[in-house]
Amino acid sequence: MKNWDDEIHKALAHPIRRRIIECLQEKHTLSFYELLKHTALHNHGKFGFHLRALKGLVERDLSTKKYHLTRRGQLAGELIWDIRFTLAKGEPNLPYEPVRYVRHLTEGDHAVLFYDTDDIKHEISFPFLDVGLLKDEAVVYLVAESKIDSEKREIQRHGLNVDNFRKGAFTIKSAEEWYLKKGKAKAKTIIDNWLSLVKEKQKAGFIRLRGATEMEVFFNYGKSKELLRYEAALGRQLPPSLCGLCLYDTHMIKEQQFIQLNHSHGHSIFKGIAFKMT
Repeated sequence: MKNWDDEIHKALAHPIRRRIIECLQEKHTLSFYELLKHTALHNHGKFGFHLRALKGLVERDLSTKKYHLTRRGQLAGELIWDIRFTLAKGEPNLPYEPVRYVRHLTEGDHAVLFYDTDDIKHEISFPFLDVGLLKDEAVVYLVAESKIDSEKREIQRHGLNVDNFRKGAFTIKSAEEWYLKKGKAKAKTIIDNWLSLVKEKQKAGFIRLRGATEMEVFFNYGKSKELLRYEAALGRQLPPSLCGLCLYDTHMIKEQQFIQLNHSHGHSIFKGIAFKMT
């Protein structure tokens, strides 16, 4: 613990070191020159000194020649983001940057992301999943059956290292299989299935369940009324054993549905901003 205490104090003691950790937290892997560019420090010697001071938090992969955060480095990054987020919360009515916002969603939070491109969906939902893995939560990603393989490739492309965690930590499932049973979508049945999965994961030793779920399946199968009933039944606050981010393509929803979906969630993210519903 003393070594960890010393390492974290070194990491937080200088803005260049904090910036290195934040860059690697966001980008996952960067070369020496990419990190140099992101930190805007032009002196190679000084930059190398700060990089060496992060030993134990930052490692260099000998095969790729790129740097990445260790487990302790990831925790240091979370601490830095927690501090920034706490300070930002002091500003009244301030909308928060979405990626950092979703990384701070926690037990009982029920959030909705409205996106208009897959790039935006990935840029926001993957960090949400990533932080769950870091916190030893069981993570579930529900996507359309036809997109499971392509989403697995996107997960790899974004550097989400799901294989680095213990068995059962990450699962990608078919949204059709999860939400539709014999062509029906019953709110109570779906919620009961979530609670059963929570018990299963907690029995396996995970602290809670975190899920990012594509909702387009309801529209594809003409179940929009059932969808609204399901979201209303979940409400703005989930059981403390759950943390959820519902993903909605704005091209599929109507204005009234948008209003109703906002009302059913405790947190809303769209058009580059994120905020808690009141």
